[in-house]
Amino acid sequence: MLEFIKNKYPYFPIVGLTGFLILFLIATTKYPGGSVNEIASEGYSYFHNFICDLMSLHLEEGVVNDARPIAIIAHFMLSFGMISFFYILPELFSKQNWNTRIMRGLGMAAMTTFIFMYNKDYHDTAVTVSGILTIITFIPFFLELIKHEDRVHKTLAYICFGLSLIMFLSYETKIGFYYTPVLQKITFVFDAIWVTWVSLHVASRRQMRLRLA
Repeated sequence: MLEFIKNKYPYFPIVGLTGFLILFLIATTKYPGGSVNEIASEGYSYFHNFICDLMSLHLEEGVVNDARPIAIIAHFMLSFGMISFFYILPELFSKQNWNTRIMRGLGMAAMTTFIFMYNKDYHDTAVTVSGILTIITFIPFFLELIKHEDRVHKTLAYICFGLSLIMFLSYETKIGFYYTPVLQKITFVFDAIWVTWVSLHVASRRQMRLRLA
């Protein structure tokens, strides 16, 4: 069993992302409506609603949010997938060193903090702490990425970091906040592509090592 988990672990981020996406889409169909941009709107708006809105306990005027249970499960699956992702991320590089150890530890810590976004009382704090830890995580990551030869992967990683940083700063400063919900969706698409690419690449490298062994 442990050997199976060890061999299949690189696919865990993809499983987490897929599970999240399926449950997220289901949850959007059960969301009554209302957003920061348009309080009186009906249903879920991909332009005006944040993903976290689906986990709200009560909406404006005390309306019960039937999407919450499904959205929380989706959030946990995404968190599980991203914790797994930062665990395998160092394997993208040929040599393991202090940079790879730091990115693994801080990345997993950031995504563990990310879990608490489901709770309204801790949401904003979790966003801030998780965001700061993630930014710091990318410092050793980029130091190692400089040595990486794959230009396509470099470009994708820079785009994902840039979009995530803009979204984080917009949320914290409220500059351009009106557009942050739709930017969140765009960022998620790019992040999902990057996470899937890295996961498949690491899985391929592990399989190659097993054949050589």
